[in-house]
Amino acid sequence: MRWPRDTIADRAQVRSPPAGDPLHSPTLLILMTILMGLMSLVMAAVWRINRLVPGLAWWILAHGLGFLACFELLTRGRLPDALSVAVAQGLLLGMGYFIYVGARRHVGEPHPPHWIGALMIAAVTSVAVFFTTVRPDFSARFLVHSLSLGVLFVLTAQAVAKGGPRQYPARYMLAAASLLHGLFMLGRPWLFSFDLHGPMTLARMTSISPFILLESAVAFNVMAFCVLLLVAEYSHGELRRLVDRDELTGVHSRRAFLHRLQQLSEGGAERPALPILLIDLDHFKRINDTWGHSAGDDALRHFVAVAQRCMRVQDTMGRLGGEEFAVLLPRTSAEQAQGVAERLRKLLVDHPLRLTGENVSLTASIGVTLLRSGESPEVALGRADQAMYQAKSEGRNRVVSVLAPVVPEVRAA
Repeated sequence: MRWPRDTIADRAQVRSPPAGDPLHSPTLLILMTILMGLMSLVMAAVWRINRLVPGLAWWILAHGLGFLACFELLTRGRLPDALSVAVAQGLLLGMGYFIYVGARRHVGEPHPPHWIGALMIAAVTSVAVFFTTVRPDFSARFLVHSLSLGVLFVLTAQAVAKGGPRQYPARYMLAAASLLHGLFMLGRPWLFSFDLHGPMTLARMTSISPFILLESAVAFNVMAFCVLLLVAEYSHGELRRLVDRDELTGVHSRRAFLHRLQQLSEGGAERPALPILLIDLDHFKRINDTWGHSAGDDALRHFVAVAQRCMRVQDTMGRLGGEEFAVLLPRTSAEQAQGVAERLRKLLVDHPLRLTGENVSLTASIGVTLLRSGESPEVALGRADQAMYQAKSEGRNRVVSVLAPVVPEVRAA
């Protein structure tokens, strides 16, 4: 192993580690190299099965660079000192940068331009080479390396912690692992160089390097395990979306809509009445018969796009089947629900569908009702259906409200 410009005492201490040391640096480095290589292969195999997981390719590249960096450290001494330091620094910084990019890609955030990352890696590597050849200072090199990698891992934690821990637990596990490793990297120049008798020397670094290697081995393999959990979490989410979303229009499927309705119907007597809109497109069969089923699909997508202009984030829209849709409007009064229905009806009239070069008018019949406390969702949906069919029988393209059960009149004898 070659180290630049060390004292004879330092070199002697480097070559003669304490006998029987359970945290022998070369052993830990060999183990870390094997684990990094295995995790890279496992992630690559997972990627071949499911290439749609965002960020996974970047994480594979990151762990591949980590494996190469460990291998370079194992063979340290075969290259000139400056080149060896530059290769190791570039590989480790590239690993940190790719983990950060993968985190941002996974949560759907844009990553910074790669030229910024390349510039950062080149700058830090140049500083490391400077403190190796021009002005040898191991402490300064250790400080710059630790701070740059620490910042990258803290940024990774901040980037991936999105969506809430209950919905995306694997994201927050990766964020926790990245944050802890980043904080360790930021603090280790002070943790391991605080010495009243002088600055950290290479011999001191060698004596504490097993602890740094052990922390890195644990951190990187925990992160790799979290990445595999993210793959499972993403795949499960995609399966749920296939079940819960209507494939054609992207709104809730019938099953998911009824499940949401059941959830909102719970809460007992203190629950406020829940407005329900039941919507049926008028003369939809004419579109299919005249322009074909693909035009019918376009009409359904067009209706959803128009309807969503009236929806809030907390509202739920579902396709119950064919050209029939329903909307839940929580925390909305009956008057406000009727206003939403009327606005939707007018928007649809004002925005015709463009088919084969001509405008095709779409209209809808809308029934409005309230799901009252203590009432079953099936009863409320039946009343909304009654209101919707009343709108059709009265001429279509209108809104009819049946807000409460109709009580038949009892005639006096």
